[in-house]
Amino acid sequence: MMEQIRCLYCGRVISEQSQYEIKNEWHKKCQKEFFGTSDFPEIDLSKDQMEKLANETVKQKITIPGVQKKLSLHLSRGEHSRLTIVDYPTGYILKPQTEEYAYLPEYEDLAMRIAKVAGVQTVPFGLIKTGDSYAYITKRIDRDVEDDKVKKYAMEDFCQLSNRLTYDKYRGSYEGCGRIIKKYSNQVGFDLSEMYLRILISFLIGNSDMHLKNFSLREKVSMCREYSLSAAYDIVPTNLILPEDEEEMALTVNGKKKNITKKDFYLMAEHCGVNRKAADKMMQRVCKTMEAYIILIKQSKLPAEKQEEMIEFMKTRAKRFDVNY
Repeated sequence: MMEQIRCLYCGRVISEQSQYEIKNEWHKKCQKEFFGTSDFPEIDLSKDQMEKLANETVKQKITIPGVQKKLSLHLSRGEHSRLTIVDYPTGYILKPQTEEYAYLPEYEDLAMRIAKVAGVQTVPFGLIKTGDSYAYITKRIDRDVEDDKVKKYAMEDFCQLSNRLTYDKYRGSYEGCGRIIKKYSNQVGFDLSEMYLRILISFLIGNSDMHLKNFSLREKVSMCREYSLSAAYDIVPTNLILPEDEEEMALTVNGKKKNITKKDFYLMAEHCGVNRKAADKMMQRVCKTMEAYIILIKQSKLPAEKQEEMIEFMKTRAKRFDVNY
């Protein structure tokens, strides 16, 4: 039986009749939704070329701030659309494979899918083929770029909003994040619940890198000056990629970064203004969606042994919530 090929954007099966879609591993309608083009954009780079370019952009300072190597991409539309590395304007971010950590794009893509299934609002994302491997691609949400015209949205991360420097992004608490939302958001209740859900799912998948720069407030409409929690980005199961990292969370939960219990999550919710009933309901949702997570993991581009490792890790973490699933 022929192995089913799934779309690298929506995750659904691609018809065997569509050779164009099979070649790109994207549905044409998904390509249109994500890129807005009638043809699939060219990005003809091998794994070695991608690594070289990522290293060069670090020196030229045209990467996106962060630890992971990231390339800013501009989509040129025309007879043949093409993604090119630029510093401005840019509408997309590409994260290639790295020599240091295997399957980083596949891990991030999977973690984002799990978060999305759990109910987290995420930025548009997917994988694209780059030679004989895959890279993670996402749309920037602080600007819309069309025909070289840029519409910007004011967007500030919680490091900026708490008057901290970038190297202090791990100094703080999730309770402090709640206070930032209460101070600046125009939809406080919704954003506090959304933040709490992201923290729960981050704990479940081993994302110990959900620091202050990975939460942002963004304008709802360009130039409107009304802000709400931006869609989630940079969700990565770092505890699986870096098993030597003993910390379970990037910021403190009830004063703790490890050995976190259900009680700690309840107390953090109380501090943030999320009532006990709502907090409990979100814990139930996060855990009782386990079967859906397992399906996503088994459909992912990770090797079988990495898939099993992630399933066991998440089942172990879920026990901390003391929820029957």
